Formats: sequence, structure tokens, C-alpha cells
Amino acid sequence: MSTAPSQESGEQAELGSPPPDDRLATALRRLRWPVVIAWLIAIVALSPLAWTLSQVTNGTASAYLPAAAASARVAGLQAAAARATPSGSPLETSQATAIFTRNSGLTVPDTAAIGSARATVAGLVGRVPGLSAATAVLPAADGRAALFTVDITAHAGAPAIDRDAVAAIRAAIAGPVRSAGTGLVAAVTGPAAVAADTSAGGQQAILMATALIVVAVIMLLVYGSPVLWALPLSGAIAAIVVARALAHGLASAGVTVSPLSAGILIVLTFGTASNYALLLVRRYRSELGRQAMPEAAMATALRRTLPTLAASATTVACSLLCLLTAHSASLRGLGLLAAAAIIAALAAQATFLPALLLTAGRAAFWPRIPRTGAEGHGESRLWTDAGGRVACRPVATMVVMVVLLGAACAGLLSLRISDNPVDDVKGSPGSVTGARLLAGHYPAGDLAPLVLLVPPAQAGAATTAADTTPGVAAVTGDGHVSRYASYSVILSAPFGPTGKDAIAALRARLAAKAPGALVGGIPAMQYDSARAADRDEKTIIPLVLVVILVAISLLLRALVLPVVLVVTTALSFEATLGLSSLLWRYGFGYQGIQSALPLYIFIFLVAFGVDYSIFLSARIREESRPLGITAGTLRGLSVTGGVVTAAGIVLAATFAALTQIPRVAITEAGTAVALGVLLDSLLVRTILVPASLIAIGERAWWPSRRRGRHRGETRARSRLTGHRPNFPSLSR
Repeated sequence: MSTAPSQESGEQAELGSPPPDDRLATALRRLRWPVVIAWLIAIVALSPLAWTLSQVTNGTASAYLPAAAASARVAGLQAAAARATPSGSPLETSQATAIFTRNSGLTVPDTAAIGSARATVAGLVGRVPGLSAATAVLPAADGRAALFTVDITAHAGAPAIDRDAVAAIRAAIAGPVRSAGTGLVAAVTGPAAVAADTSAGGQQAILMATALIVVAVIMLLVYGSPVLWALPLSGAIAAIVVARALAHGLASAGVTVSPLSAGILIVLTFGTASNYALLLVRRYRSELGRQAMPEAAMATALRRTLPTLAASATTVACSLLCLLTAHSASLRGLGLLAAAAIIAALAAQATFLPALLLTAGRAAFWPRIPRTGAEGHGESRLWTDAGGRVACRPVATMVVMVVLLGAACAGLLSLRISDNPVDDVKGSPGSVTGARLLAGHYPAGDLAPLVLLVPPAQAGAATTAADTTPGVAAVTGDGHVSRYASYSVILSAPFGPTGKDAIAALRARLAAKAPGALVGGIPAMQYDSARAADRDEKTIIPLVLVVILVAISLLLRALVLPVVLVVTTALSFEATLGLSSLLWRYGFGYQGIQSALPLYIFIFLVAFGVDYSIFLSARIREESRPLGITAGTLRGLSVTGGVVTAAGIVLAATFAALTQIPRVAITEAGTAVALGVLLDSLLVRTILVPASLIAIGERAWWPSRRRGRHRGETRARSRLTGHRPNFPSLSR
């Protein structure tokens, strides 16, 4: 069964030129193989760049800090003092701390074993890459513990050096500890050990493989075909290769690409490409039931879906580019990377996927091959029934949903910010165990001292000001860094509110007594990052919402409905963050979240929420033209709800794959985005938004000219009250 030609098509036929869909179908038939071949060549050509992205990432502290922050300047001076390799890559030095304790007090054999362990580690200097120096053994005042620290120097952002060096230290101290007998406990902690325990070799390869498997299984279930799932997945892989190659080019051009951004790029591209594929394949399959030739069906499917996909991609890309206003170089780089990923996903699924589908023909849907005239029209029975229930009581449904989401927002009361690096380590590896042992016998600040750099002429005033600052436990000299005198400042509590107050007070006193002094070190970096994150949230979140509002208003040529979509997006984010906070704290037992994490979560939830909003609202507008708002909403939900739900499940599973990375922050981000897209796709876009539209009525399209009541509108309302007038079917 084919659709009747439009008036425009008829006029073109009379003039001797084929209708637009006919011309597009002819082009698709001729170009399918050249497009497939071109994409395969591009994948092969770009793969070397894509899979060497990690070689140009920037994992230094400066990547996550505002360039003007004092801690970033200190880190830069330290890197410059450590000199540069011939390749120009700066060196960074971090510390590993070996701590030894016995509850009853250290014995003479314990002291000998600790000395032997220190000598063994010192003997590894020059033999194990990265190990550069070991300090003398420092006993604790209570006589029950002793420690020594080891400097590990490596290229900036080279976690493999930390892993290997820390592993060598742990192996070296194991033998002497065993020789001292039972009761002597040892662990290796410190920044280098934390970096080693939160880094796993081949993370991105593992993440890529996991995402591939997860998406393949879900697509196999969604499509119900042992053939079809591989085609959208091929498009997603092509998009990832292009996105990572673009990221490599941006990094080579000077854009900051952090290892975190490189990892997120994989799941972002996977998720977006999967969303686009689901919408296109659903429409293509529906058109195969109406069109005799696959090329004609694809031409119609592209003409109907490509504007929606392009509008969604443009809106999301513009939203992500708002990150260019961030203070963090890593966040600014992520904005460019993520926008490039969205464009790559659109390009792959709008060209490569259609070509693959046409080369496979109808057989791609085996064993449920769509036949002309025998295929349904794409309605989902689940969402048709759900829409009917929503339409019966739209206001009550809307109120209930808002109340439930508001209750979820109450979970924000459990949200805690923790910038202690040890809290980012999963489980209880050596770095966590060592930190606990260290805290029990030494000042907490010993694990993460501040670095104070002072012009020599101001050294006396600076040290006096630091000594008298509340929260400062000790100030010791460390030599020189560049033209500055260097000091270690031990805080009684380096992290949390107490640590932040101490850093703020120290900087205020130094500004008055020694204006040339700089305060850096890990606690200061976390403090500066938290302040930057707070400023970024207040700037970027409103900016993104405004961009989305303007973009959707232009797309729909309306204002009321875009406001509804933006408000529900913000409500969905707050509810997600509240539920996630409860899960992190009481389900996983995590101590808190990093200060920058809510902004990351917001950006990704908004990006995918916009996809769902545009998919649904564009189809509702299309259906509402002939049917009216109620019938159009029900029809739009019935044919799009299944796509949105499937996309949400695929995306949630993809982001859940992030939980395998041994970092608490990444697990928190993955679980929050997974929970958020499920909440958005199962409740907000498919229940709350349709209920709001039906409740508002034709005013949702204001300021566009309101239409009169449509026959489809009358029919839809009659169905809800049990009357069935003899109007044509809503299926077109």
C-alpha cells in the first residue's frame, strides 16, 4: 500500500520532473555502495589517530584548574623546575608514602625491618622508571608507627609510571615486613598510590569493549533480529573513530583533552549514535510497510527524520559549546570534543547507516521481514494504552508526577561534597588503608601538604603569617622552586570545610604580609577547583537552559511548549541528582561527590533529554496539524514512545558501563546519567510532558495561530468517553 502523492508531487510529475522522494531514492540506490566504501576507507585512515588519542591527552593538574588560580601557577612552576623532556613534555613529581604500624608499639625488629624496607626501595632508584628519591624514616610521636616517602617523577599524565612504581614499592616492603613477624602492618599511600589505585591499564579499551557488548545485546533485543543490530552498531563505531580522530586533532592544535574527557567521549558518541539510529530505523521500518522499494522507503524516512535529527544535534551541540565559558581548561575542551562527537554521530547515522540498510535490503530485518501492505504503522501498544490513561486525567497525572519528582529532589539534602582524593578510590586498596593508618598516627595534613612558594625577600613574613594561621599545624622548608623559596604547610585538616577555611585564611594573611606568595598543593587545587565549579554552575547551567529554550522555540515556532520542556528538563535533573545522592551515600557507601561532578551530570542529562524532547515534540507537532493537540499527542506518543524508551535503555546501559572504572567519581557520573535517562525516558518525556500538553491544549503552540477543533481531536475525546464516531483511523 502506498500513500497518495501530494499536490506538489503531482505538479512536478505533470512538468516532467520526478518528485523529491523519487530523486532521493534514485540517489540512494546509486550511492549506497560508494558511501559504504567511503566510510570504510575513512575508518581505516582515521583509526591510527583515534586509537592514539591517549598519547596527546593532558592529565596534569593545570588541566582541571583555572589558569589564573594560584595552585595552577604553583603546579606550573614545579613542572618547569622539574625540567622538560626532549619532546617538550613536562615532568611531574608525586609522592608515595610507605607507613608501618604496630598497635602495641614498634619493636626493635620492626625498626630494623622498616630500615631494610627503606634501603630496598632506595636501591630501586634508577632501576624502576619513575623512582627518584626516598626520604629518611620518620617515626610517629606515639611510637606505634613510622613512615618514609618516595618521590615518583614521570611525564605529565602518565599513570602507567605511577602504577609500576607503586607496585615496585609495595613488592619491596613486603619481604622485610614478613621478616618482622605478625602484628606489623604496612601500606603504601599518598598521591602516587591514589593515582595508581584509581587507574587501570587499558581503561578505554575495556570501556569500548564493554559498551560494544552492552549496546549489541540491547539492540539485539530491541530489534529482534540477528542481523539488524550490527548495522546501527557499525554506524556507532564509525562515529567513535571519527570523534576520537577529531579529538586527536583538537588536542594537537592546543585544545586541552583530559583522560576523563577521552573516556566520556566513547559513551557519549555511543549513546547519541544509538538514539539517532533507533529513530531512523523505526521510521524506515514503518515506511517499508507502505513502499514497495527500500530506496523509496529510506527516502521518505530520511525526509521525515533528518530534520528532527539535525535539529536535535544542533541544539545539543550548541548546548555543549556553552562549556567554552568554563574556567577549567578540561571543561572547555570537553565542550568542543562533545560537540564534535554529536556531529560525528549524526554524520555516521545519516549516511553510513542508510547505506548499510539499503545494501542489506529487507533481509536486514530477518526473521520479521516487513512486507508491503502487511506491516503496522509503528504504534506501541504500551504507550498507546499509557497515553489513553494520561489523556483521561491529564491534570491529575501532571500533579502526581510533579509531586513524585519533587519528593525525589528532597534527596539533595543527603548530597555531600568531598574533594579528598582518597574518597575517589573504590574499595579498600593500599592507598585507602594507608591513609587510615596515617591519620591514626600523624597529622592529617601530612598526606597532602600545601606548597607555599615565596619570593626570598618575603620569606620571613610569609612563614610567620603561615605559622599563626588557624588550622596550620606546621611549616617546614623544602628548598627552592625556580626563583621562589619553597615550604610545606601542614594543615590539621586539609580537606572539608575546615581545610577550605584554613586555605582561605592563609591566603588572606599572605596577601597582606607577603603579596608575592603562592599557595598550591593538592588541598589548594581542590579548593580552587571547587570555587571554579561553583562559578561555572551559576553561569553554565542557566546559559544552557536558555540556549535550549531558544533552539526548541525556533524549531517548534512556539513558546509555551518549549518552556514546559525546559522546566521539566530542570526538574528531571534535580530529581535525578537527589535520587543519585541517596544511592551513592546509602547504597554504595561513598563519602561524597567531587565539586565539579553535578555540572558534568547536568550537561549529559540535558544533552540526551533534549534528544528525547525534540523526537517527541516534533512528532507531536507533525501529528497535531491534522488531528489537534490531544489526538496528535496520543499519536505522537504511540509512535515515538517506544523509540524514546529503547533509546533510554540503551543509553542507560552504556553509561552504566562506566562503573567498571576504579574511580568513585566516574561510577557516580555513570550511575547518575543512567538513572537520569531512565527517569527521563520512562516518566518525564513519555508521561509528564504529554499530560502537560493535553492539559494546556492548543495554547501550547502559542504564539502560533491557534487552530479550530479537528475531527481527530473530536474522535480522540470521544474515545475517552466511550463514544466512537465513524472518523478515519488515526494511522496515516
